[in-house]
Amino acid sequence: LRHMPVGLGNCTGLQTLSLFVAEGRSLSRTNPSDSDDCEVGALADLGRLNNLKELTIKVDGEWSSESEARAANLQGKQKLTELKIEFVGGSSGDNEMLLEGFQPNAN
Repeated sequence: LRHMPVGLGNCTGLQTLSLFVAEGRSLSRTNPSDSDDCEVGALADLGRLNNLKELTIKVDGEWSSESEARAANLQGKQKLTELKIEFVGGSSGDNEMLLEGFQPNAN
């Protein structure tokens, strides 16, 4: 799995998301004329999924701000009891910045 489909955030009844791939700039598609290009989901798509009890996020590539991670709204996920975040690639500074931005719920 390389990316999430657009619109995943509309599945507000989801309780378990075994893998959410968050794709940073270094892996983004940049050629709009490429027939393999498609829109991909973003961390903000997690924002409305407030019924999640289990979530694994695979963070891949480079990121520009912790606000991208805050858009996932982990603080608002009161039912979340299991959270795993896996960093693949990116600099340690980017990874630390995103980790700060995720601000998971104290549960």
